[in-house]
Amino acid sequence: MTQLIINNLDLFSDKKVIIVHGYTASPSDNWFPWLKEVLTEQGADVIVPEMPDSSSPTPEAWAKKLMEVVPKADKNTIFVGHSLGCVVLLRHLEAICTTTNQIGGYTLVSGCDTAQVTLPELDIFMSPALDYVFLRNITEHRISIISSNDEIVSPQSSHELANSLQTEIINIENAGHFLDRDGFTRLPPVYEALKSFVS
Repeated sequence: MTQLIINNLDLFSDKKVIIVHGYTASPSDNWFPWLKEVLTEQGADVIVPEMPDSSSPTPEAWAKKLMEVVPKADKNTIFVGHSLGCVVLLRHLEAICTTTNQIGGYTLVSGCDTAQVTLPELDIFMSPALDYVFLRNITEHRISIISSNDEIVSPQSSHELANSLQTEIINIENAGHFLDRDGFTRLPPVYEALKSFVS
């Protein structure tokens, strides 16, 4: 990755990247610090907001936090979500975007927008239904990264969301939920996805 950074010092110049973590997580968990470091070294302004009460989250508090952090977006703004952070960022995009091709893109890692048997406490985040057509039209750069053996968010749910949004799908075998305890303190496919948005 060091060589990669040396070769792409200005790749993300003038870009703002918002990384939205998930349930029970924080900005210092999983692959978020690594991704922030890589993108920052390549010129991006990277924000990984600490979402409030992540062990007992509410849609209202998380929506308010994102509105404080990124009240508007343009073609230089790119979003990354993990797990619960995916549906939260999509709802945020519904709230702040107004035109076609408005943002630089979004990448969803283990995303879903339907109730999960494993996480009934998060059902309140899953309704009302997302406006898929609108979310498809705000950017041409849409990628979903899905693990084949995710036991927290079902791969089927992630594929259903990806298909509804007509995202490109990157399937990764046996990656769990892309957590640090699954071995993911780095996640190069996310970086590669973002790079494809700006290359």
